[in-house]
Parts: sequence; C-alpha cells; structure tokens
Amino acid sequence: MDMIIAWWDPIYMWLDLVLVTPYRWFGNPVAGFFFGTLVLAVWCVLLGEVTFRLAARINREHIRKLRGGMTRMHNLSVKALMLRDKENYRACNTEANEAFGRYFFSLLTLGASVLWPIPFALAWMSKRFGHVEFDILFTMPLLGSSAGFPAVMIPMYILCRILWAALKRRFPVFSHGTGAPDHGQAEEMISMKEVDRYGGVPERFWRNGEP
Repeated sequence: MDMIIAWWDPIYMWLDLVLVTPYRWFGNPVAGFFFGTLVLAVWCVLLGEVTFRLAARINREHIRKLRGGMTRMHNLSVKALMLRDKENYRACNTEANEAFGRYFFSLLTLGASVLWPIPFALAWMSKRFGHVEFDILFTMPLLGSSAGFPAVMIPMYILCRILWAALKRRFPVFSHGTGAPDHGQAEEMISMKEVDRYGGVPERFWRNGEP
C-alpha cells in the first residue's frame, strides 16, 4: 500500500499543478474559476473522445461479430415466421433477443468511455473547490438558493460536447470516420416495413430459395 501511495502522490501532484494552472491566469478569482473550469471541460471532452476511438478500434471485430449474430438470428426468425414454422421462429427469436442484448450493452459500454473523465474531474474539483458556492437569483429544488461547482462544470461540459460534435470534422485526425464500430459488409437486416410492403421477405434475403 505504501508503494502505491509513493507511486501515486507525485503523479497526482503533477496533474493537480496542470489542472489548476488555468484557474490562476486571471487576477479576478471568479473569472479564473469559470475559465479554468472551461479548460477542464475541454480536457474531459478530448480525453473522452480519444478513449472512445481507441476502445472502438480495439473492440471493432468483437462488436461486428455481435451485430452479425444478432442480424442473422433476426432474419432467420422472420423467415421462419413467413414459413409458419412456429418452433424455429421461437428459437430464433429468443436467440435474436439475447444477441441484441449483448450487442446493445457492448455499445453502451463503449459509449461510457466518452464520459469516464467527468467523475475524476468532479472529484478533483471537490478537493480544490468544494467550498465554492454561487448565489442564484431564485430558489431551485435540490439546489436551494446557491449552487456549487458541479452546477458550473456539468453545463460547461455539455456545451463543449455540443461544440465539439460540430467542430471535430474540421480536424484531420477526427474527420475520417466517427470512431464507431465499422460493420463493413455485414448482413443486411430484414425490415418489417419491407415485409409489409412486399407481403413477405424480399427475394434478396433468400439463398437458393431456402431460409
């Protein structure tokens, strides 16, 4: 335990110095707080974006396989339904639902990689600015008549995320692709709208006339 503390303390002190420096660029403490928090929010956005892209690249093949399995079982269940094969429909539909769950939670976990810097940033701000309170013009539920640093950090982070979504295409590093899993030449999923339109499964989804 002592070794871990000895290893972590210098890193934390360095990070603390880097993060707190923008807060000291203005003589006015209020202006310094808002500017420093804006810089911290930008760091959170950029770090989350880099983490998301790395995680998406590492897990791309795994997520592609999950989506492929989900699509295949969905298509088989629809074909079984069209053939009035209830037993195979139930089996394939159950498999499709389970595959969808695995695919959905994989994407949910991947999406969480964008947000992970925020709890750490708030924890650091709690140590530095836990005593900071801003009076507000009217009483609000849960907040009362004053608000602490999260009421500044969280809206700034959301604003930075919105601006980054509009601006990142201008940067060559982020302009090529979104960083989301590439499904490549994945099997096309049968749309129930098409089934209704054609009165059955479209011909392109059948292979040699078999499900």
